[in-house]
Amino acid sequence: MILKGIKLALAKNKIGKHSTKDSPLKFMMPVSSIGIILDAESIEFLPKFIDLKEKFLLKDSDFKIVLFKNKDENASDFDGLTFAEKDLNIIGNFRNLELIKFAANRMDLLITFAEENNIPVNLLTHSCNANLKVGRHLKNEHFLDLIIKSDDDAELFISELLKCLKQFKAN
Repeated sequence: MILKGIKLALAKNKIGKHSTKDSPLKFMMPVSSIGIILDAESIEFLPKFIDLKEKFLLKDSDFKIVLFKNKDENASDFDGLTFAEKDLNIIGNFRNLELIKFAANRMDLLITFAEENNIPVNLLTHSCNANLKVGRHLKNEHFLDLIIKSDDDAELFISELLKCLKQFKAN
């Protein structure tokens, strides 16, 4: 239990050290690659997020979804990359090579739709090499480029995201 607390504290410290606001926004339209991070609480919205692949006419290789789940949560209907707190090592780094690869690959748009205080999800979001990082919690503004306040309403979140992206396209 103590080790878990240390691991999460170190991961949280990594998130707080470097803000994405320190670097200029590199996002430009059109969107040619999307990464999505969901938690098991949001798995019911998976089809709505998968629809974005068709909206942007993306290939499977340019559209990745990662699911965070607690060890006792079942996500048998999800066949993509999953991760859990156990994928963090004792010093708060990811040890799952697939997660490291996901974070390192450049993507145009990263969408995080998860609970606000999920340290492993926030660390992954912070670590990702994305031109535009979008989430829904003001508390995470230091590592997100765009925040869409939508509570748990995925339809509203996606609708507002598409409106914002149209503004990028117009400019």
